[in-house]
Order: sequence, then C-alpha cells, then structure tokens
Amino acid sequence: MKIDPPSPSAKPITRAPAANSAQVSGADAAQRTKEAAPTSAQVHSLPGATGAAAADFDAARVAAIREDIRAGRYQVRPERIADGLLASVRDLLGPNREGGSE
Repeated sequence: MKIDPPSPSAKPITRAPAANSAQVSGADAAQRTKEAAPTSAQVHSLPGATGAAAADFDAARVAAIREDIRAGRYQVRPERIADGLLASVRDLLGPNREGGSE
C-alpha cells in the first residue's frame, strides 16, 4: 500500500473539544452536522480519496480479520510486514535503486 503525499491545497482539519460534550442537544448536533458537511465534501473531493483506495478495499477480508481478532486467532507476522514495507520503499525509490549499495 502506498501513501501519497498530501495535496498542496489540503488544509488540516481541526476540531475544538466541546466544553461539556455529554450534554449536547439535538439542535447542537444538527448545527455540528451542517458545519461538518463542507469539510466532508472537501475531503471526498481530494485526489485519490475514493479511486484506487476503494479498489484496494476488500470488505470480506476485513470482516474475516476482525473475526479472527475477536476470537484470538489473529497472529501478527512481523516478517511479512517488513517485506511489505521494503517493497513499498523500493517502489517509491524507483527501478534504478534496486539492490542497495552501488
């Protein structure tokens, strides 16, 4: 999985904590939803927000992993994670940088 650099037009999303978040009225919740809508639209309009990432998502696989975690059967394999990270770095560096030292 590759992580693309942030879009130059992207601005960070900041959220101020509510003074008393336990007591939120329906009107407050509706107002927050209205305020969040433009930000949500902005995030979905970013390049790559849905395209390739949606194609890489396998809901059945996620459900199977989630069930394995709940049942205590999921095992983390560090060597597989390391291999994936190294392959990603090699891909980012390009075909001219294979092998390491020159």
